[in-house]
Amino acid sequence: MKLRRLVLLAMVASLVTVATAYLKLPTPTGYVHLGDGVIYAAALAFGPSFGAVSGALGSTLADLVGGYVMWAPWTFVIKGVAGWTVGKVGHGRTKTTRILSMAMAGLWTVAGYAVGTAVLYSPAAVPAEILGNVVQVGSGLAIGAALGPVLASIASDGR
Repeated sequence: MKLRRLVLLAMVASLVTVATAYLKLPTPTGYVHLGDGVIYAAALAFGPSFGAVSGALGSTLADLVGGYVMWAPWTFVIKGVAGWTVGKVGHGRTKTTRILSMAMAGLWTVAGYAVGTAVLYSPAAVPAEILGNVVQVGSGLAIGAALGPVLASIASDGR
């Protein structure tokens, strides 16, 4: 991996961490944050490996610094797969396909955290978790759709 790309990946993963851990609203089972939008935008702009690594590492670090250590393994897999999905399906594709890729990742995220909630807490807590995650996925889709082209212009800039 070229140094420029490695530095860019580290910066994006850091931005995911900050957007997840500090740009958030608390909910009964956790919080709704802006990090998914950064993951989606990075995956759309730079491809599946960027989406997977920035999603897995950035989101997991946010769980660790935010006191949600029990969620870290779940987050690593859920956000890594979500970022990979957006990059694999949406990178370099039409606007409709990019939105579809984010919706697919959003469904994966909602389902993954529903399973995690059922295991870590109780099946009775799942409806509240789903509601919060649907809101988060919606905001992530909007942010990803807006920020993705901006990051893509950086990717194609060559500087």
